[in-house]
Amino acid sequence: MKKIKDQIEKKVFETPFIDTHEHLIDEYERLACIEPIIPCDDWALLLNHYFSFDLISSGISKNQIDNLFSKNVTPINKWRILKEYWPYLKNTTSGIVFRHTVKILYGINEISEDNIPELQKRYEQTRKKGFYKYIIQDIAHIKHCHVHSPISACKKSEFSDLIFQDIALNGLIRVAIEPYSVPENVKINSLSDWHSLIDWWFSEYNQISKGVKIGNAYFRRLNFERVEANEVEKIFIRKIHLQIVSNEDEKKLQDHLFWYCVDKATEYELPVKMHTGQWAMNNAMNMNWVKDNPSDCASLCKQAPNTKFIFFHLCYPHYEEMLSLAKNYSNAYIDMCWSWSINPLAAKDFLKKFILTVPNNKIFTFGGDDKIVENLIGHAFVARKGISQALNELVTENWITIGDALDLTDDIMYKNAEKIFKK
Repeated sequence: MKKIKDQIEKKVFETPFIDTHEHLIDEYERLACIEPIIPCDDWALLLNHYFSFDLISSGISKNQIDNLFSKNVTPINKWRILKEYWPYLKNTTSGIVFRHTVKILYGINEISEDNIPELQKRYEQTRKKGFYKYIIQDIAHIKHCHVHSPISACKKSEFSDLIFQDIALNGLIRVAIEPYSVPENVKINSLSDWHSLIDWWFSEYNQISKGVKIGNAYFRRLNFERVEANEVEKIFIRKIHLQIVSNEDEKKLQDHLFWYCVDKATEYELPVKMHTGQWAMNNAMNMNWVKDNPSDCASLCKQAPNTKFIFFHLCYPHYEEMLSLAKNYSNAYIDMCWSWSINPLAAKDFLKKFILTVPNNKIFTFGGDDKIVENLIGHAFVARKGISQALNELVTENWITIGDALDLTDDIMYKNAEKIFKK
């Protein structure tokens, strides 16, 4: 049994990932500490994403969390803020991601007040020009990343062979001008003008994009229905003039624009990536909407059979339903991004069941869904550990052979992504 485990683990840890979802800014923006994405420039920055949500959940005060990520608090005093909560979070997956990032990248096994100065020194030594490629490819063993930029709907990266982009559609569906640069020849006075803006974004960025990203599950159910333009023209005019729009009319307008964007993505052969399940925030998640995600996603697949839908995060905690969805609909694919860091045991369980339930070309197994590049090291470690365990258990439980497990590894870690995201 140990020989099987060792063989599988060796294969998985030596196989590169294609990372299908991150929120990284470009390296030059990181080095410039662009705000508010990069609020501070010290070791605590590594905690400024999913770990911070768990910190809030554990009861940390707003003043404490503000100080933890302040530029005006010393590195040692940041540890003194954290140490009260560290025992509660060190064994959560967000804590494990941080611990393995620090261990692998900086050679520090466990953080304590005594080694914070050394941790800060090594943070500063690593964070320099060229560190993105070093971390992503050399340390985390990732071929390249698909990025949903946190500051722009889409833009050309400084590293075009390392950081690929997705076109973020949230603002185009919810009618928000701010994240979108509007070409001079596009004046927004009508719904057709907004269509022209959408057309421009696709024509401008389709060649550098791996797909489109829709995160509207944070704001509504995914029950998008096809609505004709003439039904929402007046609603759109009221919207852009900042007049009151009812919830019913808002839904109609978003429904229309969602399908306009999805049809445009399909025309350009771009897969449609959609957030489902767990929300990355505190004290706000609508569990009823989350519960309805699988059935709503099935409806989307049925309404657009020629569109490749990539559903994110296993729709955690409703991942059994996503197995059924992917098994039934030929245009439904599952992306395990973030799921290893939400609940690695559930993700391992899902992967085992997926392999035995759904055609195995319909899954992508990694994306850290993070904005801090260093954390990709910890995310990738946790994912590789979970994938290894899932494959090992399938072999030792006599569901598949060791040869099957080794053959599957390349497919689920990078080859499936190469085939679907062809551009």
